[in-house]
Parts: sequence; structure tokens; C-alpha cells
Amino acid sequence: MESTIAYSPSRSLTDVDFAPRPEMRTIRLALAGCGVVGGGLVRLLTSSAESLRTRHGIRVELVGILVRNVARERGLSVDPYLFTDDVTEFLTADADVVVEAIGGEEPARHIAHTTLARGKRFISANKEFISSFGSDLQMLASSNDGVLQFDAAVGGSVPVIRTIQSALGGTSPASIKGILNGTSNFILTQLERGKSYASALAAARERGLAEDDVSRDVDGRDAAAKLAILSWVAFGIPVNSVKVRTNGIIPEPDRLVRAAASVGGRARLIAECVALPENQLTAVVEPVVVSSRSSFGQTVFEDNRVEVDLGWGSPLSVSGPGAGGAPTATSLLSDILA
Repeated sequence: MESTIAYSPSRSLTDVDFAPRPEMRTIRLALAGCGVVGGGLVRLLTSSAESLRTRHGIRVELVGILVRNVARERGLSVDPYLFTDDVTEFLTADADVVVEAIGGEEPARHIAHTTLARGKRFISANKEFISSFGSDLQMLASSNDGVLQFDAAVGGSVPVIRTIQSALGGTSPASIKGILNGTSNFILTQLERGKSYASALAAARERGLAEDDVSRDVDGRDAAAKLAILSWVAFGIPVNSVKVRTNGIIPEPDRLVRAAASVGGRARLIAECVALPENQLTAVVEPVVVSSRSSFGQTVFEDNRVEVDLGWGSPLSVSGPGAGGAPTATSLLSDILA
């Protein structure tokens, strides 16, 4: 029997809906901090609004923004009434999700405790905060049916935490090794190309990769905080008990680069944690000479790279931009949509 297909010549392929549109869902979002990262998230939400609606069926509604200076001009397309410098007022907003990008310990800790105690979602890009209080916050979230997310605290746009959690299941890796600080990697790359430390740092700041105070990036503390978080995620060790031996690229980054080049290599700030017998762990951040042809040697400018040894033939690897407001804002948006 011959089959036939009916069609209407008045309709073109562009008129046909090939997939049903997702049911629209609204996420009410309160944002603590509107600096480089927070402001980047607001801009991303604005520019991505149509895509979020049509592709994901999601509308993100800002219901409050906590800032230190309400009068400051930020160049954002949001209603001024959303801004407040009062933490108590900020926490009265009817939010499904609270994003913390304000930095420091307080009021981040108060905001986190209040949000999780209410059984809401709390998302943070604050690696120092998570590396100090993450374990306690996770217990608070679990006991109140809240959700703690901190993917944006490690790796910028690189989904390091999500990738590790998906790959591990109930197992633990042998080691985790990586370039976790895009600012120091950018500086080292610039030095390899003949720039001075001062000009490399100025370029990093111009591109939004470095704050005025760059000390945590170049002395290794930023990478150490991220490594502590990864150790917690991968090995289950309470994050505030992870001790990381730390050395940065200062005080003589130029000498590091020259010494590496003299043996045909490149200097990279490498963070590594290795599992030891009896549930012990060693963790270190330090400059290392790597082969210029290796994966870490080929990781340049602000890119991050993490390699996880799962006992396979080759490590599980993930890489991408790891510094700057835009990559971190992108990671925050991924957490919001998760």
C-alpha cells in the first residue's frame, strides 16, 4: 500500500516547530556583590535572556542586589530599586537562589547560613570562603534540604568540580594536578614572550584578569584554596583540614622563566594533591619546570588545566579560560540553570 505525506505549500520549513517548546519556569535570583563577577553575571543574564527562554524555558528574575555602595554607577540595565546595602533587607527578598560574589568572610557567611537554613540554593564563587567553611555549609544544606553549589569557585569557565563528581562515582582518584590560577599563568606566558613583570601585570589588569591586589594570585594562595576544594570534592577530606604547602611565582618570576627556558622547558604554577595510604593526602602548590611540548607547557595565558588520575590509560583532563569576570560569570549561570 502506498503511503502519502500531506503538506501545505503555504508553510515553509522555518514555520515548523521541530520540538515542543519547554514549559516556562521562573528562577527568582538574589545577587550578593556586583563587582567584576557579579556585574558580569547581570550582563550575561541580560544578553542571554532570549536564549534562556527559548532553549531552556527559563526566565531569571533578579529580586535583589546587595552592594557596598548603592550610589555607584555600574552601567547595568536593571531597576535601581533592586540595589541595597542592607544585608537584612537583601535577605527579605523572595528568592529561589542566592548567588554570592561579594568576597570575604562576612557578610558571605551570614548570607550562606540564612539561605541554606531556609532550604534554598546558595551558589558561591568565593574560593577562600568555601575552602574555609565549605564542609560546615554542606552539613547545614543537607540538614535543611538546601543546596550548596560552588563550581564557579574553581576553574572559571572550566567545569572542574562537575567533571570530577561525574567521573568519580563512589571512587577516589590517585591524584589531581593542574594549573588553577589563570592570572599567574598569564603573567608567566607574557614573561616567556619577553615582557617585563610590570608590563605583564599591567596587561593582566587591563584584560580584567587581575585585581589591584594581585598577591593571592602570585604567591599561590588562590591556587591553594582551589586545591583544598578539589581535595574535599575528590577525597572527602573536610575542606578546612586540607593543608597545602604553598610557594608562588614571586619574588623572582623572571628568574623562574629563564631557568626553565635554559633546560628547554616552561615554568608553570602547578597545584597537586596525591592520595597516600591510610586516608592521608599530600597537597602542594609550587612553580614547576614542565616540557614545552607537554599539556601544561601548552597551557598558556589565562587558561587553566586540570588532570585527574583515575587509573585509566591517560588522565581525565579539562581545560579552558580560568581568570576574569566573564568565565566566572558563565560558570555561575551554569550553576543557576543546573
